[in-house]
Formats: sequence, structure tokens, C-alpha cells
Amino acid sequence: MGFADTRIRSLETARECVRLGARPRTIEWITGLPPSFILRSVFDKTHRAPRGRPPYTEEFIFRASLKVQAEISIFALRYRQLKADGFSPAQSLLTAYRHHLTVIKTPSFCFDEAFFLVSNLDGIWARRSPAVDLCECLRCGCTHIVPMGSKAKSGCPFCRAHVVAPHSGHHRADVLPSATPAAAPSLEPCAKLDGRIQALRAHRQFERLGAHPRIVAALTSGTRGADRLSSPDSASPRPRCGHPLSLKRWGVSVKTVARIRYSILAVAYRRLLESGFEPVEALRSAFVHTASLFPANAWLSFDRCFEVISLMDARWGVAHSELDLIPCPKCRSHHLVSRQDLTAAGCPFCALIRQPRLCM
Repeated sequence: MGFADTRIRSLETARECVRLGARPRTIEWITGLPPSFILRSVFDKTHRAPRGRPPYTEEFIFRASLKVQAEISIFALRYRQLKADGFSPAQSLLTAYRHHLTVIKTPSFCFDEAFFLVSNLDGIWARRSPAVDLCECLRCGCTHIVPMGSKAKSGCPFCRAHVVAPHSGHHRADVLPSATPAAAPSLEPCAKLDGRIQALRAHRQFERLGAHPRIVAALTSGTRGADRLSSPDSASPRPRCGHPLSLKRWGVSVKTVARIRYSILAVAYRRLLESGFEPVEALRSAFVHTASLFPANAWLSFDRCFEVISLMDARWGVAHSELDLIPCPKCRSHHLVSRQDLTAAGCPFCALIRQPRLCM
């Protein structure tokens, strides 16, 4: 997995941890993000981080009431099942706790304590070695949490809760209290975190399409949450990658098949703009859709398609439109023509109909 994919996953994991009520220290352990970055980008003045140390200790596991022991055993079993299915520890932790919230509306332990339990269960993050394990009860067969190295016993939090010794003087309400402590309230991450994730996703998508780093910078510079914002208007310099298209000899220097592909791309781009898409997303979607219509070895590069759209729409460093999308009076197909072309370029679709060998 590349650096960009790893960074996106870390930010998305941090966002989910915050929504479940995690503290900065817990987020740091799970994601590996620096503490200063978490306090600056995940939280802000409007969305403040919880104060104080995380509320987890060894007593949370070994000296908890039977009700808490039963709940953490159910959660730990779900976590182990998700890991066995191939999910990462972080995704298994998040999914298992979200599932636990759907089953028990007011859980007895917060997300930070669930993180501490997983750390002790697998020997990761806050623990260097496992301290607890899952074991089946010899009496009822329920899976429950036990200290590492302990043997299976007859009696667990599930079956012991239903057994009340008549001479002990305790009642069921003392063993399983009805009032459960409320978990940590869910929080909302910093608003600019979503923008940062969106910018990194866009950056990665254009890289996968084969875009040059200069083209990627031009397309993502105006994305909300980008690390370095620059003006995406016509005043910014036009990114150059290779020799520019010849606008004065558009109908001669550009092959007929290439002009057809550019025209199909331009039509798809215009339709997406009219449907309400942003220019950057319209360009990406139009390129992916048009490229799927042609063989992989016969399609044009993303950089050339970016240049054509920027010249047609006067975007990304182009001050004035240099290409027009006009309809052909004969075949009614829309095709691109250059305003600087010294010779009148005919419709490439009509030329291909007259001479099919041009596509060979």
C-alpha cells in the first residue's frame, strides 16, 4: 500500500475514532499520527478534544462486575471473529464497538476501554504482550475473558449471574445492577479533516489515472482541505507536460481518431457540468467513461485530455477558451475546433465515415 493510501486510511480511522468518543492518546496509538497533528487537524477550538487521561486500567478487566465482564466478553468475541475474517485490528475494533452500540444502547465501557481490552487481548498498541485471552466455560460453554494462561473453569460471568447462593446474603440486583454507567459521549471531528481526506483521495485518484504531478497539483490545489492551497483561477500559471497541442494546425497535426476521442471526452465533460458536477470531478468521470469505450492501448493520456478540457473551458491556467465544441450540420455530431486554426478543420466523424481506414 502506498503512502497516500496509508495516510487516507489513517485519517479515516481517526475520524471514526473521534465519532466513537476516543481520546487523543487512543487515536495516536491506533493510527500512528503525531499528537500535534491530532490536536491541530482532528480537533480544533470548535471541536475540542476530551481532557484527562484515558479511563482504562487493569482493574477495568479483572475487577469489574459480572455485568461488565459479560459485556466485554461479548465485545471481545465479536472482535476476534472480525479479525479471523481478515479485517485489520483497527477496523475490527471500530466495527465491533459500533456493533456493540447497536446491541446495547448504554454500554458499560467506553471506546477507550474497548481499545485497552483489545490491546491486552492481542498484545498490540498499548501492550507489548497479551495479558488476557478468550476461553469457553466448562459449565455453559460461553466464551469469556480470562487472564492469559488460565485454564477453563466451571463458571463464567454468564452462568454465575444466574446463580445466587442462599447463604451469601447477596441478591441478583447486587450482582447485575440495572443502572449502567454511561459511555463517553460521541464527538465530531474537526470540519477541515473531511476536506483533508477529500483532497488526499482526489490526489490519489488522479495519480492512478497516470496524471503528471504538475497536473495533479493543478487539479487538487483548489480542493477544500489541501495542504497547500493555490489559486485555481486563470491567473495561475498553466502546467506544461510535454509539447503543447498545435492550435494553429489543429485539423492537420491532430489525427482524425484523436480528434474524435477528444470530442467525445468534451461532450461527456459538458454533460457532467450541466448535471451539477464540479469541474475536477467532471473531468475525472468523463475521462474514465470515455477511456472505457476504447481499447487500453489506443486511448490518449490523461495529461493530453486535461490540456484539451482546459483549453476548451478556460480553466487551470488558461485565460481564454481556445477550443470550441460545435455541432456538424451533416451528421449532427459535436466536435472540437480551434479558434487559431489557419485552415477550416472538417468534422472528424464525417471524415471517418468517408475513409474508415483512418482508424487503422
